[in-house]
Amino acid sequence: MVRRLPDFIGIGPAHGGTTWLHWVLKARVGLPLPKKETHFFDRHYVKGIDWYSERFAHCADAAVVAEICTYFPSHQACERIALDLPNCKIICQLRDPTDRAYSAYKFALYNELTHDDFEQALETTPDITDGDLYARNLAKWYGAFSKERVLVLLFDDLRRRPQTYIDRICEFVGVPRVDLASLELPARAINAHSLKPRSPSLARKGRRAINWLRDRELDRTVALLDRIGLWKLCFAGAFPPMNPATEQMLRERYLPEIEALEKLIGRDLSGWKPRPPRPEWFVP
Repeated sequence: MVRRLPDFIGIGPAHGGTTWLHWVLKARVGLPLPKKETHFFDRHYVKGIDWYSERFAHCADAAVVAEICTYFPSHQACERIALDLPNCKIICQLRDPTDRAYSAYKFALYNELTHDDFEQALETTPDITDGDLYARNLAKWYGAFSKERVLVLLFDDLRRRPQTYIDRICEFVGVPRVDLASLELPARAINAHSLKPRSPSLARKGRRAINWLRDRELDRTVALLDRIGLWKLCFAGAFPPMNPATEQMLRERYLPEIEALEKLIGRDLSGWKPRPPRPEWFVP
């Protein structure tokens, strides 16, 4: 058997478009099985490189092999990848850290990692803000792999110009262009949590059911089940926007890191910084 290991790794961090990237590239590159993320380099390294290569045993004929896994905040993962895959390329997708933290909180609620409100969870659930020291973490990856082998992308660009975004990735890793207009992605490829769970277990089942129906173009059925109240058993309505005071606090907390990141990648990140207070006469 020919042992295949990744030619590139998308390191995250989580809630920055990693699930979308996995599904978009699925037809172009060999990806691990049976799970999307092996977490070999941060959680299972003791199992050995042969165990890791077995996740790619089905990729013998793939032109390019990859993994999309949230290794970004792990210093050990960075060192281990550099040691075991010295020619590997790295893709790093960064999202406004304040928005990313709120997305991570929603995920934590769904998966019963917290039962606190957002403000409490910021203090009690470290996973919510894990990896948000972007400049410090990115400098570590640059040092291990050099800037030429690390592609840094912004979630803002994915939202504004998704085709340009994926074109850059395909060119960087050396695979044919993906035409997003002709691609049919499953509903779960957009890993957003827009509805607040009434019960985490029911909410997970509800999301799976909605995704299953939408993948089969049964949106009318989704709407019908909404009208008869089924989704109300699973969800307590839409997630409210973040408390403005909490948002401002986080933006101020992250400001030094964002300014350091601007210098590191040469991008204007004004949209991630603290917003000026609204005038008293402002009416939303």
